[in-house]
Amino acid sequence: MGIAGLDQIMEKGLERIDGTDDEQKDVLFAELKARNYVPGSVEKEYMVALWAEFKKARTDRIEKLEASFQGIPREAIAWFPKVSQSKCSGCTSCVEFCIHGVFHFSDGKSHVVRPHNCVVGNTTCRGFCPEKAITFPTHAELKDMLRRLREEHGPGA
Repeated sequence: MGIAGLDQIMEKGLERIDGTDDEQKDVLFAELKARNYVPGSVEKEYMVALWAEFKKARTDRIEKLEASFQGIPREAIAWFPKVSQSKCSGCTSCVEFCIHGVFHFSDGKSHVVRPHNCVVGNTTCRGFCPEKAITFPTHAELKDMLRRLREEHGPGA
């Protein structure tokens, strides 16, 4: 079976990416019927096929959104902790605290191994370091960096 305007139908459904499955199905069905003649006897089959395609598209879109911050690719944002090796006592507080796997403990010290897993704007781990060995850019620097990156990455950012 063919579906005319499939890309447009998917985009309309993705506009409601935070909606419930039923809300998204309603949008998809309305868009499908607006662009295609769908006999009542095969509506269910069309929706099964359309829903399967939509779930793939929704997963792809969510993965892309999670890989960015306000539309800016996460790798472009220089927001992550730095550990002063001369101050680090090797207590592992940061490693234990961080659920995002930013830090790793080796050679008696904590090291930043996954910097782009760090949540942009969050400095909570710094408070768990008794030696004050963790630093971040200032929030003013972050604000300036995001403004510049939005200009570089266009209106979606």
